[in-house]
Order: sequence, then C-alpha cells, then structure tokens
Amino acid sequence: MRKGNSWINKVVGVYVVSGFICWAVLAHADMSQIKAYKEVNPDAKPKCIDCHMDKMPKKDDGAHDPNKYGEAIIKAAQAAKLDKPTADTYKSVGTIEDFTKSQAATK
Repeated sequence: MRKGNSWINKVVGVYVVSGFICWAVLAHADMSQIKAYKEVNPDAKPKCIDCHMDKMPKKDDGAHDPNKYGEAIIKAAQAAKLDKPTADTYKSVGTIEDFTKSQAATK
C-alpha cells in the first residue's frame, strides 16, 4: 500500500460508514409498525409499498403518503385513540392481502 493515499481511504471509509448509519436510521424509522404487523401475521413480509403510495419517501419533504390500506390502518388507530398502530390495529383491519381482495370485490 502507498502511504500517500491512506488518508483518502480513511475519508472514503468515514463517508461509507456515515452513509450506512444514515440509511439504517431511515430504514428502521417505522420498525415498530412492521413488528406489530408481523406479530399478528408472523409469516408476512411487509414492504413500504403495501401501506404507502410510493416505495420511497419524497425527497423534498420526506412525505410518504398512505394508500387505501395505510389509510384504513391510520383510521383504525385514531378510532382506538392511539398515536401509532399496534398489533390489535392490524388485527382489526386484517392482512394486506385480505384488504386488497375486499377492495377489488367492492369495485
């Protein structure tokens, strides 16, 4: 290894680690809701797009608009006077698949 480039490697390493930490914090921001959903549906593999309109939040304001299932979850949590959805909230609304099927049947 050349000694002249060791500081560049350190700087790049710091940026990579910092980027990973930032990504991890954003990716796990809603982990409590995923855990609550999986508590009711242990075999499920929920994704952001299951409850939201877009896969990723919008860059400008971090908004992540809910889809019909997400709105139903929010309404159920508000009806129960909860700040965030719990396992009981997901149980009352049902699974993503069941909700999607019931929405398709009503059209």
